[in-house]
Amino acid sequence: MSSVNQVALAKNYSTSWAPPLLPWGPVGPFDAPPPRDPDDALWRTALSAVDANARENALAAVWEDLVRGQLRVWCGTMTRDRVHLIAHVNRDHPSVNRNDASILVRVLCGDPQKVIASDLGIATSTASGRYLRALHQLDLARRTLSLPLVLAAQSSAGIARVPSAQSAVFKQRGQLALIVTVPRPTTARMTTLTRAEQQVAQCLIEGDSREQIARKRRTSAHTVARQFSSIFTTLRVGGRYGLIRHAAELLCFQ
Repeated sequence: MSSVNQVALAKNYSTSWAPPLLPWGPVGPFDAPPPRDPDDALWRTALSAVDANARENALAAVWEDLVRGQLRVWCGTMTRDRVHLIAHVNRDHPSVNRNDASILVRVLCGDPQKVIASDLGIATSTASGRYLRALHQLDLARRTLSLPLVLAAQSSAGIARVPSAQSAVFKQRGQLALIVTVPRPTTARMTTLTRAEQQVAQCLIEGDSREQIARKRRTSAHTVARQFSSIFTTLRVGGRYGLIRHAAELLCFQ
C-alpha cells in the first residue's frame, strides 16, 4: 500500500485518534515558516502520529508518491535518535518526468553524473540538466536534501534497506501531511575512519554543511574540508550521497 493510500485511510480515522490542532492564525500550517524545533506543536503532533499509527519501512512508497506529485517536502528536524521529515499531501503537483526522475535517483544513490551520462549515451551536460530539472520540479533545488529523502530514493532503487524507517499521516486544520522518520546513523561501523572522521561523517550524512560541522566541532571549515576529503578517499565514495549509500550498506541505520 502506498503512502497516498494511507492518506485515504487517514480521512476515515476514528475520533479516538485526533491530534490537537496547531495554534496557527488564519493561514494554514503549511503557509507558515517551517519550524525545526522538535518541541514545536507541529512536531509534537507529527511525532505522536508516528507513535499512534506508524507504518514500517515505507521509504520506497514515499519516493514514488513524491515523484508522482502527491507529496511535497516541507520541513525537517532531528531528535536524539532519529531524523524526521514532513511533507505536504495531495497538493496536486505535476509528476516528474520519469527519465529525469531516474537520473535524480542515480545521483542520490551516489553515481557520478559522468558515469550516468555514459550509461545512457548522453552528454554529461544533458544528464546534469535533467538532474537539475527534476530537483526544480520537486521544489528541492534550493535546499539540502534531508536524510529520509535520500534514503527514500535509494530504497526505491533497491539499494538502501532501513527496516526501522517509519511514516505516518496526520491532519492539521483540514490539511493532510506525512511524517517520515529514520534512525540517525551509527558511523562507528565505519571502522576504517578515525573517531573524529566518524563524527564528521555522521554530521555530513545528517545534512550539516561544512561550516555547521566546523561550528559544532569548534574547528575551522578548512579542517572539516580536509576531513571530508579523507573520508571520501578512505571509503571510496564521491560525496554525501555515496557516503549515505555506504552507511546503508554497512547497516548504520539499524
